[in-house]
Amino acid sequence: MTLHGDKVTAAAAAVVIEMDEPYVQTILQNAFSKYAPLIETHTAEDKLSTTARKLMHWREYESIDWDNVHRSTTTFASAYCIRKGLIRKAQMAFNIKLYTAKHPESILNKGVPETWIVEIDDIDYLDEALMECYEVEEGMRANEGIEDPRQRQQFILKPSLTGRGTGIYVFDTRERLVELLEREFESDDEEGDSDEESSENHAGLLSSSQAVSQIREWVIQRYINRPLLIESRGNRKFHIRTYVLAAGDLNVYVYRHMLALFAPHAYKPSASNLDDQRAHLTNTCLQAKQDGFDESQAVDLFWNLDLPKERLDDLFDQICRILSDTFAAVASESTSFQAWANCIEQFGFDFLINEDYTVYMLEANAYPDFKQTGESLKSVVEGFMSASVATAAEKFLLSAESISINLRQMMDQDCCDLVEVFAHKNERKW
Repeated sequence: MTLHGDKVTAAAAAVVIEMDEPYVQTILQNAFSKYAPLIETHTAEDKLSTTARKLMHWREYESIDWDNVHRSTTTFASAYCIRKGLIRKAQMAFNIKLYTAKHPESILNKGVPETWIVEIDDIDYLDEALMECYEVEEGMRANEGIEDPRQRQQFILKPSLTGRGTGIYVFDTRERLVELLEREFESDDEEGDSDEESSENHAGLLSSSQAVSQIREWVIQRYINRPLLIESRGNRKFHIRTYVLAAGDLNVYVYRHMLALFAPHAYKPSASNLDDQRAHLTNTCLQAKQDGFDESQAVDLFWNLDLPKERLDDLFDQICRILSDTFAAVASESTSFQAWANCIEQFGFDFLINEDYTVYMLEANAYPDFKQTGESLKSVVEGFMSASVATAAEKFLLSAESISINLRQMMDQDCCDLVEVFAHKNERKW
């Protein structure tokens, strides 16, 4: 019960906020504070005592009481329990392959790089693994004698269960692929054997400290070696980070204020600089560890790119169409993605644009690293959090009768930059 003016108002709902990153914790608490006294806000340290009928867990994945969320119609969570079909690179590639086989007209047929799933847990079994992706083997053989790097077939190797650029390499010859894998496995051997079992973090990934040699599942993608480069940005490679909100069973929204994340070095399409990850990888979490990191040069708003507005609108349209079909693909595979009606989750999707302005989806991230947005563009995260909280409040926590005219106006304003791209029952919205 909360004193409100001259009367006592009972909270309609309570939310427990428990995030590891203080940057996110503070923004979430501020977003929910606008709903007091209708929604009580608690932290993990509080001894939860509430008369509210509804309870929401906005916490790290491991801290959510999944048994209660599964059984209760008045308990809600800030993540889906089962979503590996979206956030694991190999699982998503498999689901997209199934979907595009049934829907040859889908934009995913051209909006996702050609992808192969391989299992490698020992370098001695590389030949066997490559038998599952003979196109990669043929591509590497075809490169022999081709000196122009723009004409060579290049590929990128990614562990299925890691994030933030861990274990990602570009290669175009078999010799380089063997060298990269040997380097990874040998570096892990030097660290010594460990009896500790590998485990996944809240994002469904292995942490960067986990041994790559413990990873069995990898994806190989055809590398987009002709990315769009903008002269005013120093011809540096960049990718688009798009924040996406999935709610209930299942509505999907794109947050319009997307980010452009730039590599620190200029991109040169030469076979000799494949080791220069600062030209090829655009993850700001990698750059932030380097001396001389300049946030203003690493991150900017997508809509600030030096491109005509019609071009930006078309790129945004492609992203929305790709996301619509991606969620249609994963939602149709219930063994790896289940959209529970009482859950909501934020995702970070990464896209790359090639020189002919075709958009490619690279991956999806659960519990995205919001801090990489930086302080100067913190308003983007604050806006997305406010929109997410408003969606949760309306969909789960508040009744229509409890929402005043002023509160309704605030919620509508907070959600004005969410664009719905997919609705449940596979109904396309874009």
